Amino acid sequence: MLAELSNPGWWSRGRITTVALIAVTTLLILRKLFSSGGKKLHLPPGPKPLPIIGNLHQLSKLPQRSCYQLAQVYGPIMFIRIGQKPCVVVSSGEAAQEFTKEQDKSWCTRPSSMAAKIFTNYRDIAWAPYGSHWRHMRKICAMELFSQKRIDSFRPPRTEEFDAIVRSIYLGSKDGQSVKIHPILIHGALNNITRMMLTKRFFGVDAKGQEGSNRFKEVFLTLCEVQTGMIVGDFIPWLKWVTHASGFVTYMKKVKCEVDTFLQEFLDIKKSGENKGDESKVEDFVDVLLAQSNESGTGNLDDDSIKGVIQDLLLGGYDTNSNTMEWGIAELIRHPDVMKRVQAEIDSVVGKERTVSETDIENLPYTQAVVKEVFRLHPAAPLAMPHKSIEPTKVWGYDLPSDTILLINIYAIHRDPKVWPNPHVFDPERFVEHPEIDVKGTQYKLIPFGAGRRKCPGYLLGNLLVQVGIARLAHSFDFVLPHGQDPTTLDVEETFSGTIARANPLNVIAKPRLPAHLY
Repeated sequence: MLAELSNPGWWSRGRITTVALIAVTTLLILRKLFSSGGKKLHLPPGPKPLPIIGNLHQLSKLPQRSCYQLAQVYGPIMFIRIGQKPCVVVSSGEAAQEFTKEQDKSWCTRPSSMAAKIFTNYRDIAWAPYGSHWRHMRKICAMELFSQKRIDSFRPPRTEEFDAIVRSIYLGSKDGQSVKIHPILIHGALNNITRMMLTKRFFGVDAKGQEGSNRFKEVFLTLCEVQTGMIVGDFIPWLKWVTHASGFVTYMKKVKCEVDTFLQEFLDIKKSGENKGDESKVEDFVDVLLAQSNESGTGNLDDDSIKGVIQDLLLGGYDTNSNTMEWGIAELIRHPDVMKRVQAEIDSVVGKERTVSETDIENLPYTQAVVKEVFRLHPAAPLAMPHKSIEPTKVWGYDLPSDTILLINIYAIHRDPKVWPNPHVFDPERFVEHPEIDVKGTQYKLIPFGAGRRKCPGYLLGNLLVQVGIARLAHSFDFVLPHGQDPTTLDVEETFSGTIARANPLNVIAKPRLPAHLY
């Protein structure tokens, strides 16, 4: 559960374990009482916390499910403690709207994070506290990085990456062999991001057989490792010293140095003016950010801020898109009638003499409905990034002190039986009947990218990537499970590490549906 325990070097320090156990015992004896110290607050209902750990013992390896089950008892606004941190968990669209729309300004900052401080010093957009810097970064993201015009400008490299994904699956399934599509989808998602940010691909093999950069892979995978999970000192301040004594802070700083060095090299090359004058080159995100940093009166957009945004986009986009695409293909395999209908729709619009393009998506309403249902049933981030209150507030008659963490349980909202009949059933027809429901986060029924002013700024791009990815794969292949497995019994077990992935990566035999020259 604790990220610092994932560092193999920690376990070699047996004496640290002994000291930590003594410290915990001492703290149990000297524990502080959880009290407001003044007028008693009318807090939302919730399970009684234990000293020191709060309600951590009630959160399973799938915390979104634990919170969902607890909400059945305590209601859509529930108060718990994560370690010593007060936390309110929201499990309905109405409650989420109250926090992120009606009272958004009171809940629009982020809680502190040791990892975020080390890696970005809060100069990014994801973890930056609410203020002038965050507002400036958000404006740049909305108007420059994720505008429709900018997204459209990267259509050719996105098409190339989807071609590479399809080709990798095609080659992996030759001669009836099964292939795990998870790593292929992750490589494609990462390459889509890096080509937009840095005009380079780093992962997997492209359609021409070119291998990506090993150095970047190593740096990025290490960054993911240390940013995953919960650091005990963030929630139990008394135990911050354990994180330091274990050597994990030193380890994070070492990784930070490696990431910083790698990204700074790219910034320095850009600043030096190399490749200038190449009119065929599409302006990438780093070009845009550097141009903003050189404009007067645009705020303090320094190198650390640019590197922070790069890290946010890498960490926020690589597994969310790829996991959602994998869940989508899994659900189509589990529901052959839905798969046939998707393929029939695409065949009628696209035919079988070319591949699906981004401009085809608007003419594929049933495929769009399928993607929305995948987002509903399998939101990539089932617990939205935490918010924190900047002042005491009153919500639905409950008193909530300042510095309370807000967790929006998207998993629960998407399974609210008051909104979704048969909420646990995969049924795209619900979006065929109600095509007006979208993923923009304004209706509070379907919020896979969050809601409010701190929702994912790249939701337009994320939605597009998943739509095109699922359409391309469904159009290109008939998927069969190996060993004659019944597709209707394919498991939907999950694993959680901030995002939701399949516990058992999808292993399939992909039978081509199109002429060989399209692969």
